[in-house]
Amino acid sequence: MEKIYSPSFFYSALKLYANYIFKRGFSSVEVNGERNIPKDASVIFAPNHQNALIDAMAVLSTAPSKVIFLARADLFKKPTTAKALRALRIMPAYRIRDGIQNLKKNNDSFDQSVDTLLHREFLCLMAEGGQEPKRRLRPLVKGMFRIAFSTQEQLPENDYVKIVPVGIDYGDYDHTGHHLIVNYGKPIDIKDYWESYKENAPVAQNHLRDELHSRMSELMLDIQSEKYYDTFYAASYLYNEEMLDEMGLDDNETNRLAARKEIIARLSKMEEENESALSDLDSLCQKWNAAHKDVAFSARVREDGCSFDIGLLLNLIYMVLMSPLLLYSLIFNGGPFALVKHLTKKSRGTGFESSFVFGLAALSFPVIYLLYTLIAAFIYPNWIFLLAFFCSLPISFYFFIRFRWRWSYVKERFSNITKPDVVADIKSAVKRLFKKD
Repeated sequence: MEKIYSPSFFYSALKLYANYIFKRGFSSVEVNGERNIPKDASVIFAPNHQNALIDAMAVLSTAPSKVIFLARADLFKKPTTAKALRALRIMPAYRIRDGIQNLKKNNDSFDQSVDTLLHREFLCLMAEGGQEPKRRLRPLVKGMFRIAFSTQEQLPENDYVKIVPVGIDYGDYDHTGHHLIVNYGKPIDIKDYWESYKENAPVAQNHLRDELHSRMSELMLDIQSEKYYDTFYAASYLYNEEMLDEMGLDDNETNRLAARKEIIARLSKMEEENESALSDLDSLCQKWNAAHKDVAFSARVREDGCSFDIGLLLNLIYMVLMSPLLLYSLIFNGGPFALVKHLTKKSRGTGFESSFVFGLAALSFPVIYLLYTLIAAFIYPNWIFLLAFFCSLPISFYFFIRFRWRWSYVKERFSNITKPDVVADIKSAVKRLFKKD
């Protein structure tokens, strides 16, 4: 059988295509710590897992070379799907829920993972095992560490496996037009655990797991509170600007994440030391959350004020002037996009919606555009016109996505003008808590 990491023109071409359209779905993509990725070494990427296929794409599109992945085994049930996933350099990982009798099938993926690392190819495992559409890091499973130490046993002396913690942060799990941050942390060298592993393997694995958990948590928004999760999340966005100023940071998405992390850290400390002090903030944030479906987006729009200003006017003028282009885009993209959203509606709120939308759109839209072009060829068979028409279709779709985001922005701005909210009270409550702290 061909090695999972063997060169493939199909894979290389598909990777270029997927990476390109993937990044177009975000308002910005900020990658930090790329220099932390070791060169010419056996490297395992360990990202947090909150958004299904999109997490894998975040690593694939920002890593310096191809990446081999392990994914949940139930995706491989159909032979055709299994072949397609292997072509995409993805192997199955079986869990207890897949049946105890199937766990032995992990041996093949385990051996291929070790072989991948021995040939100095990048391997990526979701260290939490499964996913949860919440901004918190869950306990890590041990499969990654078994693979790391088994590989180390076969490596030459003074050559060690490196585990690179990765933190991924999305502006929105399910909708396009928001930010993506990928933070690569400093690698953990198996060398530091090797002697301990030879003396007591389980203890060494536990220490390595704890170290990786700590480093991953530093790279992402990790809200561990169960009781105040929604309150802390809302406060971290609503007080974001003020914390940026307090920390003396420039306004970019990476620094905004750092500010949100600081807010969460302080509120978590308050929960541990003086939980009763959180009651006012909790009540206010519950009111805000109840009135806003997309808390993060609404909080960002709220920063632009609650009045009709020049910024809002310019957005309205832009939308009016661009309406002919919107009509063109809707004619050719509206139907297919609505169908994709309909087919994926059952996955909403699960962390899988954006993955299904991305997969369906990436596979079906090129085919649909080709059909449009073939139909156009019967009407006006001029190759220059047909080429221009074909190229205009994905551009118009990109415009359509951006226009949808702008429409949501304008709608939210008008909502802020016409109804009162509790943002000022929330900011005051957070400020008082931090003064007490």
